[in-house]
Amino acid sequence: MSTENSSIEDDTDSGEPERHVCATRQSSLDLIKEEPEDEKAVTAPIVVEMEEDYLKVKEKPPPGINASLVLWYAVMFMMFSFGWVSFNRCPLNRMIPIYLIVTGFLGALAKFMSKSDNNYAFNTSIFLVICYISWNILGSYWVYREYQPAYTESESSTYCNRVVYLFSFWWLTIQYTSVGLFVLLSVCYMLMRNDFNKC
Repeated sequence: MSTENSSIEDDTDSGEPERHVCATRQSSLDLIKEEPEDEKAVTAPIVVEMEEDYLKVKEKPPPGINASLVLWYAVMFMMFSFGWVSFNRCPLNRMIPIYLIVTGFLGALAKFMSKSDNNYAFNTSIFLVICYISWNILGSYWVYREYQPAYTESESSTYCNRVVYLFSFWWLTIQYTSVGLFVLLSVCYMLMRNDFNKC
């Protein structure tokens, strides 16, 4: 009898751990199944909040003053002013001061119109940009053709004010250099974009 009781007790003792293990496995499986739903419930509001914050930041204008915009308007104002003040101080080619005046006016007006949300103003800014580019091409012919003028008024036939001519010369040179660098970098990127994608 004692052996039978001990065997029954052993069976009952051995069965309890197995039941405990099975129950633990079942509870862990239930937790694994429930995790994705919990994660979705937690991450969904976070994603929505992030999208709302992104839209708010996108719609909100940047704080302070745009430095590049101020610099652009300053350069355009200087061009217009130098051309206007020195209108009769370049007998070598009177179109050089006129080039500065028109360039300063077109550049400032095109930038101002491009900031408007009106479709008519935006289309007008595109037209002004085309006029600005065309006028710079004409200015290149007038300025580079007269290189290098005399900067002393005694030589009246070849005289041009130093500030007017050098401002026009270096403004055109900087623009063409910037366009050339942009084209060069674009070509390099197109040739090497496969290598960039591998990184």
